[in-house]
Amino acid sequence: MSAQAPPGELVYNPYAFAVHDDPYAVYARLRDEAPAYWNPDLRFWALSRFDDVLEAFRDFGTFSSTGGVALESRRDRSRERPAFEQMIEMDPPDHTVFRQLVSRVFTVRRMAEMEDEVRRIVAGYVDAVVERGEADLVADITSPFPMDVISAVLGISEADRPFLRRVADQVLVREDGSMQMPQAAMEAMFEMVGYFQEDLDRRRTSGGVGLITDLLDLEVDGRALTEPELLGFCVLLVIAGHETTTKLVSNAVEVLSRHPGQRDELVADPGLTPGAVEEVLRFHNSTQYMHRTLTRDHEMHGGQMHEGDSVLLLIGAANHDGREFGPTAEDFDLHRRPERHLAFGYGAHFCLGAALARLEGRVALEEVHRRLPDYEVDHDAKVRFHSSNVTGWASLPIRFTPGGAA
Repeated sequence: MSAQAPPGELVYNPYAFAVHDDPYAVYARLRDEAPAYWNPDLRFWALSRFDDVLEAFRDFGTFSSTGGVALESRRDRSRERPAFEQMIEMDPPDHTVFRQLVSRVFTVRRMAEMEDEVRRIVAGYVDAVVERGEADLVADITSPFPMDVISAVLGISEADRPFLRRVADQVLVREDGSMQMPQAAMEAMFEMVGYFQEDLDRRRTSGGVGLITDLLDLEVDGRALTEPELLGFCVLLVIAGHETTTKLVSNAVEVLSRHPGQRDELVADPGLTPGAVEEVLRFHNSTQYMHRTLTRDHEMHGGQMHEGDSVLLLIGAANHDGREFGPTAEDFDLHRRPERHLAFGYGAHFCLGAALARLEGRVALEEVHRRLPDYEVDHDAKVRFHSSNVTGWASLPIRFTPGGAA
């Protein structure tokens, strides 16, 4: 929260939550006191109630993605065109055409067929630490394995994965209290785009395997992906496929370490793991908000929003709304079976990689609870990840019985 705010004043600043603050108490006040909240310093609206966020996801005609999906990278949608085009920064009908093309190869069935490979990858990283009795869950397991998985999907060589992991981490890092994209993050983005430009040229000349090659060859009704669209998709898949899954699994372990009874239930009954993944996605999702730009004037809860205004859809707040999830919305409960949540967005922009993320989350938690069942988190030593809309852990030290508990 802003250090300049008078005591008791309601202030929501996503950059203040990047490292130091737990947003959920402020989210609760927003839902109750200011469901259409205006930050005059950073000049954005924030929507925090489930139904409002859901409706904004649905109404892409009013709440446009074309002005950027993060506050620090927002732009004038009528004047500025991005150097490479990402599906999450398009609106229908452009988004619809792009999604139809990509969906031809990025199928639920194709992702499900990867389960054995995902389990082999995760188990390899657990094998490397199981006899030590301690590990940094992020550095040793949850950071490396998602990059291996998404690289296998895309057809990226093992030799290139450490580089992509490094730049993907750096792209999302933000400095405390600043809404500017740091120079290091911009340089990392340039490095990643340059890598994929070279990779696409190589594949056109020499061929290759994986989803990137499939997309190069894909054509539907005479429509193929353009170079900016291909670059945008590659960047999006690497960043989203790596970072969100890294945070999903480490967030799950951190939360479960504070609910040891529920952790022990998962150890005893792995069949509960899919439900636990859904509850982690609801309770502490890695993506806390998405940015939208208004295409027309709009009134909500007495707030008069204007064309061109920035609006943050507070997914984290919406997923704790008691109007949708009942009186225990602020509690973690792996037995909860909500009919819906907004961790993967909704409607036209529902996450294309949701099936893969759920698969990776389930397999990773199954392996961790099978091999390291009595883990404890060193909560005094854990370190938050520095970002505005991605929440999770940069370091999560754990201890456990070497070789696995009996």
